[in-house]
Amino acid sequence: MAFDLYAADRHEAISEQDAYVFSLASQAPGDFPQLNALWARFYEAFNIDAEQAGALVHELLVLHARYGAQAGKGFAPLVLRLAHFFSTAHRTGTAIRCIGD
Repeated sequence: MAFDLYAADRHEAISEQDAYVFSLASQAPGDFPQLNALWARFYEAFNIDAEQAGALVHELLVLHARYGAQAGKGFAPLVLRLAHFFSTAHRTGTAIRCIGD
Protein backbone atom coordinates (compact mmCIF):
# COMPACT_ATOMS: atom_id res chain seq x y z
CA MET A 1 0.00 0.00 0.00
CA ALA A 2 1.16 3.50 -0.74
CA PHE A 3 0.08 7.07 -0.37
CA ASP A 4 0.22 8.57 -3.86
CA LEU A 5 0.84 12.24 -4.58
CA TYR A 6 0.27 13.85 -7.99
CA ALA A 7 1.31 17.37 -9.02
CA ALA A 8 0.68 18.06 -12.70
CA ASP A 9 2.74 15.38 -14.51
CA ARG A 10 4.83 14.47 -11.45
CA HIS A 11 4.12 11.51 -9.18
CA GLU A 12 5.54 10.56 -5.82
CA ALA A 13 4.54 7.91 -3.29
CA ILE A 14 5.04 7.31 0.40
CA SER A 15 5.04 3.59 1.11
CA GLU A 16 4.09 1.94 4.37
CA GLN A 17 7.79 1.33 5.05
CA ASP A 18 8.46 5.07 4.65
CA ALA A 19 5.72 6.04 7.10
CA TYR A 20 8.21 6.07 10.00
CA VAL A 21 8.87 9.68 9.00
CA PHE A 22 5.48 10.47 10.53
CA SER A 23 6.39 8.70 13.78
CA LEU A 24 9.37 11.01 14.09
CA ALA A 25 7.22 14.05 13.34
CA SER A 26 4.65 12.99 15.94
CA GLN A 27 7.31 13.27 18.67
CA ALA A 28 7.05 17.06 18.35
CA PRO A 29 3.61 17.79 16.87
CA GLY A 30 3.90 21.54 17.40
CA ASP A 31 7.04 21.63 15.27
CA PHE A 32 5.60 19.57 12.41
CA PRO A 33 1.93 20.52 11.97
CA GLN A 34 1.80 19.88 8.20
CA LEU A 35 3.49 16.47 8.44
CA ASN A 36 1.14 15.45 11.25
CA ALA A 37 -1.87 16.68 9.25
CA LEU A 38 -0.66 14.64 6.28
CA TRP A 39 -0.33 11.55 8.47
CA ALA A 40 -3.83 12.06 9.91
CA ARG A 41 -5.22 11.86 6.36
CA PHE A 42 -2.81 9.21 5.03
CA TYR A 43 -5.60 6.87 3.88
CA GLU A 44 -7.83 9.57 2.39
CA ALA A 45 -8.09 11.48 -0.87
CA PHE A 46 -7.51 15.24 -0.58
CA ASN A 47 -5.51 18.14 -2.01
CA ILE A 48 -2.49 20.05 -0.72
CA ASP A 49 -2.13 23.60 -1.99
CA ALA A 50 1.20 25.08 -3.06
CA GLU A 51 1.60 27.02 0.18
CA GLN A 52 1.17 23.87 2.27
CA ALA A 53 3.70 22.13 0.01
CA GLY A 54 6.22 24.86 0.84
CA ALA A 55 5.61 24.38 4.56
CA LEU A 56 6.12 20.63 4.14
CA VAL A 57 9.53 21.26 2.56
CA HIS A 58 10.65 23.24 5.59
CA GLU A 59 9.25 20.71 8.04
CA LEU A 60 11.03 17.85 6.26
CA LEU A 61 14.34 19.71 6.40
CA VAL A 62 13.91 20.45 10.12
CA LEU A 63 12.93 16.82 10.71
CA HIS A 64 16.10 15.68 8.96
CA ALA A 65 18.26 18.09 10.96
CA ARG A 66 16.73 16.86 14.20
CA TYR A 67 16.53 13.10 13.61
CA GLY A 68 18.80 12.38 10.64
CA ALA A 69 21.67 10.94 12.66
CA GLN A 70 19.48 8.40 14.42
CA ALA A 71 16.91 7.58 11.72
CA GLY A 72 19.05 5.31 9.54
CA LYS A 73 20.68 5.55 6.15
CA GLY A 74 17.42 5.50 4.17
CA PHE A 75 16.10 8.60 5.91
CA ALA A 76 18.11 11.23 4.02
CA PRO A 77 17.14 9.95 0.54
CA LEU A 78 13.49 9.77 1.63
CA VAL A 79 13.50 13.32 2.98
CA LEU A 80 15.27 14.67 -0.11
CA ARG A 81 12.91 12.87 -2.48
CA LEU A 82 9.82 14.21 -0.72
CA ALA A 83 11.27 17.70 -0.21
CA HIS A 84 12.10 17.91 -3.93
CA PHE A 85 8.56 16.91 -4.88
CA PHE A 86 6.91 19.37 -2.49
CA SER A 87 9.37 22.11 -3.44
CA THR A 88 8.59 21.73 -7.14
CA ALA A 89 4.86 21.98 -6.42
CA HIS A 90 5.44 25.06 -4.27
CA ARG A 91 7.68 26.82 -6.81
CA THR A 92 5.30 26.19 -9.69
CA GLY A 93 2.16 26.98 -7.71
CA THR A 94 0.79 23.51 -8.38
CA ALA A 95 -1.73 21.83 -6.09
CA ILE A 96 -0.99 18.24 -5.11
CA ARG A 97 -3.67 15.59 -5.39
CA CYS A 98 -3.30 12.92 -2.69
CA ILE A 99 -4.78 9.45 -2.85
CA GLY A 100 -4.44 7.00 0.02
CA ASP A 101 -4.91 3.27 -0.36
